[in-house]
Amino acid sequence: MSTHRCFDRLIDDAAVFPPGNASLADAVVEHHEHQSSSHAWLVGPLLVRDHDVVELDGVNEQPLRIGIIGTAGPAELAQAVIRATGSQLLTVVGAEIAVAADADLSAAAVDLLMGLAWAKDGPTVSIELPRPGVGVSAAWIVALEGIGSDGHQVKLRTGGVVAEAYPSEAELAAVLAVLVGERQRFKLTAGLHRAVRNTQDGTDFEQHGFLNVLAAVHGLLAGATSEDAAATLAERDGRALAAIVSSWDADQVDAVRRIFRGFGSCSIAEPYADLVDLGLAE
Repeated sequence: MSTHRCFDRLIDDAAVFPPGNASLADAVVEHHEHQSSSHAWLVGPLLVRDHDVVELDGVNEQPLRIGIIGTAGPAELAQAVIRATGSQLLTVVGAEIAVAADADLSAAAVDLLMGLAWAKDGPTVSIELPRPGVGVSAAWIVALEGIGSDGHQVKLRTGGVVAEAYPSEAELAAVLAVLVGERQRFKLTAGLHRAVRNTQDGTDFEQHGFLNVLAAVHGLLAGATSEDAAATLAERDGRALAAIVSSWDADQVDAVRRIFRGFGSCSIAEPYADLVDLGLAE
């Protein structure tokens, strides 16, 4: 199996977002460096905020693939997509927006999906749902199903700048079990820039590993339980996880990546270095 196949475009470049907080100009320069490097196969689009699009003309002079993050509403996101699509240098490969915080999650999801009617023939839209906890509610599943039926994919947070932003293994496993059971495409964001489950130096945050997530999705596709997935997410033996991923044939890799589309990270260097250390990249 080609390991590149498993990690192809796995990481969206979220350099401008916390905790990296790079300037847009610096992020553009560094992204072009990634795209011309030996690890270009690992890197997806540069993620920018909707209001950053107008500034890209002043800091970018080369063809650039971007994903646009909505910070206001679907109308503002649409305007940013239209503006970027009209540029000769920009290619919009994705857009992302969160369901508004509301006590009635399913109604909020319906409202957002109505506002995204313009996107059905456009770039892939990742719709962020709130963390559901270990007990995934019926309303959360209704929102999930609506996202899938409209042709979009789900976005979930796996970390942040405080310890409480990181879901436990049991919580993430429960969500993955639902997503895999529904065959719903998803991407993750925040706190997932290391290959293997770890305790982050300096913060003691308990962070998930992207190899753990890949292996958990594979296990769930093969009939594993949520409890099995939680154990896989807790695994800290990188060599064991690397051996699991390396054993997959092309069909198994494709099955996993059809569902787990990738994740956003403010660092490309760290996940790439982990793959090299584990013998999964050169």
